[in-house]
Amino acid sequence: MGKKNCSVNIIQRSDIFSLKNFNKILWLAIIALSVYYLAGVNDLAIKGFVLSELKQQKNKLAAANNKLELEAMSISSYGQISERIAGLKMVAVGQISYLSAGAEAVARK
Repeated sequence: MGKKNCSVNIIQRSDIFSLKNFNKILWLAIIALSVYYLAGVNDLAIKGFVLSELKQQKNKLAAANNKLELEAMSISSYGQISERIAGLKMVAVGQISYLSAGAEAVARK
């Protein structure tokens, strides 16, 4: 009787390690790795789109920054000129009158 129980245990162990169970485990591993791979590729694609949008936003902000810098330089240069003019204590020009020399006055060498 002891030998029958021993042979039954050996048959049950060989059923656990059978080719059918190995194939099932292999298919589950392939499916799990495929899902993991697809999730990784999807994540990289999403990050690529986000990176592209951020680059576009960066370019727009750089253009706006350049425009604002030019405007600031324009305003500051006008402000500096106005300050210098006030410091020179010059009189503002009113009406300008020109001299007419006539047609006979010509410069000769």
